[in-house]
Amino acid sequence: MRPTLRSTAGRRWPAAIVLAAIAAAGCDNSPYPKKDEGENVYYSSFTTEPAHLDPGCSYSSGDYNILCNIVEPPFQYHFLKRPYELIPALAVEVPKPEPRKVTFDGNTYDQAIAYTIRIKPALLYQDHPCFVEANRRLTEKDVRGIDDVWDFEKDANREVVAGDFVHAIRRFVDPRLACPLYSTFAKNFLGMAEYRKLLDDRIEAARAKRKAAAGVLYNREQDEKFDPIVLDYADGAEEFPFVREIDRHTFEIVLQKPYPIILYWMALPFFAPVPPEAVAFFNQRPLLQRSITFDRNPVGTGAYVLRRFDPTNEIVLERNGNFRLERYPDPPSLEGADAATRETYEQMRADGVFDDAGKRLPMIDRIVYRMEKESIPRWSKFLQGYYDYSGIQADSFDQAVKLSSQGESELTDELVARGVRLLRSPGVGFYFYAFNMTDPVVGGFEEKQRKLRHAISIAFDTEEQIAIFDNGMTIPSHSPIPPGVFGYDSGPEGINPVVYRWDAALGKPVRRSLEEARRLLAEAGYPDGYGPDGKPLTIKFSTPRGRAEGRSGIRFVRKQFDKLNIRLVVDAADGNRHNEKVLSGSFQFVHWGWHGDYPDPENFLFLFYAPDPNDPKSGQTVPKYYSPEFNRLFNEMKAMTNGPERMRIIRRMLHILRTDAPAIFKNHPVSRDLVHGWLRNAWPHGMTGCKLKYHRIDEAGRQAYRRAHNAPRWWPVAIVAIVLGVSMIPAAIAARRRLREG
Repeated sequence: MRPTLRSTAGRRWPAAIVLAAIAAAGCDNSPYPKKDEGENVYYSSFTTEPAHLDPGCSYSSGDYNILCNIVEPPFQYHFLKRPYELIPALAVEVPKPEPRKVTFDGNTYDQAIAYTIRIKPALLYQDHPCFVEANRRLTEKDVRGIDDVWDFEKDANREVVAGDFVHAIRRFVDPRLACPLYSTFAKNFLGMAEYRKLLDDRIEAARAKRKAAAGVLYNREQDEKFDPIVLDYADGAEEFPFVREIDRHTFEIVLQKPYPIILYWMALPFFAPVPPEAVAFFNQRPLLQRSITFDRNPVGTGAYVLRRFDPTNEIVLERNGNFRLERYPDPPSLEGADAATRETYEQMRADGVFDDAGKRLPMIDRIVYRMEKESIPRWSKFLQGYYDYSGIQADSFDQAVKLSSQGESELTDELVARGVRLLRSPGVGFYFYAFNMTDPVVGGFEEKQRKLRHAISIAFDTEEQIAIFDNGMTIPSHSPIPPGVFGYDSGPEGINPVVYRWDAALGKPVRRSLEEARRLLAEAGYPDGYGPDGKPLTIKFSTPRGRAEGRSGIRFVRKQFDKLNIRLVVDAADGNRHNEKVLSGSFQFVHWGWHGDYPDPENFLFLFYAPDPNDPKSGQTVPKYYSPEFNRLFNEMKAMTNGPERMRIIRRMLHILRTDAPAIFKNHPVSRDLVHGWLRNAWPHGMTGCKLKYHRIDEAGRQAYRRAHNAPRWWPVAIVAIVLGVSMIPAAIAARRRLREG
């Protein structure tokens, strides 16, 4: 009897499994297409969907890190210089302030300041469909088959002109755009608040007209969703003459009073040129109905063009063929640099950051961001070589960093063997513990009240806190001004003498003794932690509820107060309620922090500025600190440019702060970046996310790493083959027996 066809097929399926397993084992496990191998591509990830890519309202760091590669403002930061230095981007130079006397709306502004910004000629926007005139008159028929801006057959470009910057500024005044910094700008730009009122009136007039035409069926939200009210921002320019075009490549802004910080703001995307053609193009109903909007399709002059935007999966940027001529900067001069800056420059040199001086930018052809919500897969792909960069997350900290014999953080042996580098650079931030200066116990300006705060400041060991909670990888703070910002002092001149003394033998500050803290506590009227009434001194510590590190952090704070026999009562509240209590002054002692928007001492010293003498809760001062002398110096300092006189005033302000001690200066953050050996020029920069145009990829090195750390594993296949082979033996014997019998 011959075997049936069915039994023959049954004998074939184990072999198919073996072949499939072998094929799977031999496949490349890269998450990227095979065609990308050898390509000049940078790979990274993002964790949350970008909210806005419209330069008029984009402000979060995640949005900005993408947008700044696509659009460019007039100014940018020098990639290598420390302290951070503003340099031209689209502008010819960083302008000087021009004093001017201006009369407007019946008021005279004797201290008005004008800035004249000259734009480089022959700058081009990226190629884009919006610059094709026919594409700004689209019908439903024209957009059939169009799902993306790159589906249009024709595109074009044009030169950047001064009017595009004026258009961008007038546009972010529009109340519908909800520019997050409008109120800051309106306080300084002459006539901006009045211009906003003009725009608001025009919008409401247009809405009233539409409502009258539609009658009871009028629904404003639905009406404007696909048919937005279009404003001509140039119409009425005479009512906002303080942002104006002078000629094709020059525009002017006028401020009510000196405000040098405006130049830092003009290094953010808010001031990038916006071509009116782009706004008109994306405001068309056929595109809005397909969710093709300007907020997801920025048009700019930057080093890259947004080629793919799938915010739940992948974002791809490609080199802009129209990008202006820009070269990698030369190494900065060491002349006048302090010891900390010299050390930073030496670290840069050792990492090869100066090697590409003079090369044309950008040096990478394409940037690919992949959505990675979970930290463990992101870390695994970094180790595999599929992401070029990684931060240090809590889940992977022990795999990335270890403590050296000197107690300093360094890379683990495994990462060193893989060629990974740890790049550390001071962040532009400041963390502190604030006393409520309006509180009758911990506040006040009497000598005894100061001594109480001095005693607590000495006893509160922030160095130990940094070692425990930051693994020794942040910088102890002696003032609100972080490293890299003008006004930061290193060495004996920069210490807080209330809390530290300078040890010349060790060459570093040393915290004053606990005995000195106890003496000051007694002189403050609380010997051994007891007040004149014999009751123990009790201080309430306000903190948000529910943080993972909360319990251990509170235990540490309590331990610091225990040193002085001061009782600590924890007042925990939900996040929003906690913030409300702090900002309203309903606390005694609290932990707070700030990350700078720009590298100027004003952006950190303002944390202790309260302009209203009758209301210490005015301004941004969390400690509710009011010092007439500090305020006077602050107003003088913020209107000055950097120089010896400004430094003298800053040092005087810091002396006042340290003496009054409205806060315990805790630490400045440090960025910690892990980069593979093939990624060059990835040095951290605390003030700009626009770093990718300086990066360079050694693709051969990356491919070698991937092959070495992602080799196919054949032993599982061999085991499966053996198991399947053994399992087939009985079937083979049975088949042979049937053949004999047949």
